[in-house]
Parts: sequence; structure tokens; C-alpha cells
Amino acid sequence: MDINNLIPKVLIAAPTSNRHSHIIDKWIAHLNSFTYPNFDVCLVDNSLNSDTYFKKLQNSKIKDKSIITWQHKWNIKEKHPLQMLANVREEIRQYFIAHKEYEFLWWLDDDIFVPKNSIQRLVSYNKDHVGFYVPVFYKPNRVPCILKSGDVIVGKGLEYYSFKELRAYKEFADKFKSDKLTEKEKLLIPFIIKDKWHPNLFKTYGVNLGCLMVKRNVVEAVPFRTHPTFIWGEDCWYFAEANDKKFEFWCDVSVKVRHENTDWTIINKNSRELGFFIAIGPVTDNLKGADIVIPNKK
Repeated sequence: MDINNLIPKVLIAAPTSNRHSHIIDKWIAHLNSFTYPNFDVCLVDNSLNSDTYFKKLQNSKIKDKSIITWQHKWNIKEKHPLQMLANVREEIRQYFIAHKEYEFLWWLDDDIFVPKNSIQRLVSYNKDHVGFYVPVFYKPNRVPCILKSGDVIVGKGLEYYSFKELRAYKEFADKFKSDKLTEKEKLLIPFIIKDKWHPNLFKTYGVNLGCLMVKRNVVEAVPFRTHPTFIWGEDCWYFAEANDKKFEFWCDVSVKVRHENTDWTIINKNSRELGFFIAIGPVTDNLKGADIVIPNKK
């Protein structure tokens, strides 16, 4: 009997471009180490004015299978990168919906590296959304991309959990699993542990799209959106709609993945010609990386 007929088929997917050409071979090699036997990989190339990277994807294999790939052509003078990413993710979503053999869609960006048993681990939780926490932004402003809410705090940006908070939760969950909680700490279990079978799972508002396993019924129900003038991350639009539709987000705090960030400086610089500046991380004195949309001051 073919084991692939007994376990869920997973589609691993991500937008990609020649910005990641320096790391794609390493990322593919790490996918080849995965121990889960039933998955395909889909990478959509959004490189600007280059076919070389796309040809590389076409010629690459993972577990002796070709990568599912196509090109997404766009003009940076007409569309902001965040709008483009929403469009690409929606194309992938439509591909997934059309191919009924897949039960889970795993968003895994091509600069994020995870343990080799990650697929079976995340699939086994059987949650609407579940992922590992991804460190985002650059030092000293690094944060885990786990959102407390969808609120935007003036002067601060989005509300993220801190590494200290996630470590504190993990320590509590570890004590719970080993039955080492004090009698007083046990009174806190209903307020802290939301899944007693998987106490390492932390329920929250949103988990980074760079490492997020999604069930088919959720994929079918929640599209990726963008807006012609109000520029915001495709993840923020997605989190808002998914929460409105009562789909849950969970994070496995026992696994911290490796994120080898790729610089967006050139793309952000070019996109300012559209008439606005979009910042993408924590606020700093020069506004680099702010989670707010700031009008262009040309």
C-alpha cells in the first residue's frame, strides 16, 4: 500500500525572485532533507526584468520532482511590492483550490529554514492555522512575528509578542507537561494553556505568513486582498479577514526557525516613485522599518 494515500498531501508555496538567487540552492537542499513523504513545492517568480532565475526554478527538483512554477510579471513603477505579493499569494491560493489533492497549504518563504520533521509536526496539530515563530526585521529591532492583535499603535506600529514573552510561555508549558507546576501555578492553567494535548501551542491573533500551515477549508474561505491607494501588508489584510471569519491562529513556541533575511532596500527605493513610502518594521529615528504608511515627501 502506498503510504502517500494514507497521509495528507501538502503544497509548500511562496513568492520568490532573483533577490533570493544567492540562497535558493541552500533552501532547496534543506527541503530535500524533509522526512515527510507527500508534498509538492510551488514557487512563483516575480523577478523584475529577468528570466534567468525562472529558468533555474524550472530546472530544479525537490525529492526528484520538479518545482511547480510560473512567472508573475509586474511593473514596480505601477504597483507597490506589497500589492504584488498579495496578487502572487492569491494566484497560489487559486492554484491550490483548483488542485483538490492537497489538504494543507504551507506558506514557507524561501529564506526561512525549518527542522526536517516540520510538515508532520504542523499537520498533526490539525489547526486552522499553525506555524513556528519567525524572527523578523534587523538587529537591534528583531521581534518574533506573532501578533497580539491587528491594532496599529501610533508611534509603535503593530503589536508583537516579545521573545521574552514567548520564552515565558514555553517555560510554563514545559513545567505543565512535566507536572512541575506549583499548586498556585496550576490555577493559571485555564488562562494560559489553551490546548492541553499540545501545550506548546500558543493561541494568538496572527502568525507570520513566512511559516504558516493552513487547512484547505480556510484557504478556500479567505482570499488575499490589496488596495490601490491604502498600502498595507498582504498578511495584515489576511489576518483581519481570517479572524473575522473565526478561523484560529496557533504558534508552536517550541521551535524557533532560522530567517536569513533578504534586503528590500532597492525595491523600497524604487517604489517611492509611486508617490508614497511604505515602511516595513519597527519605528526608528530615520523611519526605516516602521509599520506605518508615510506619504512620500519628494
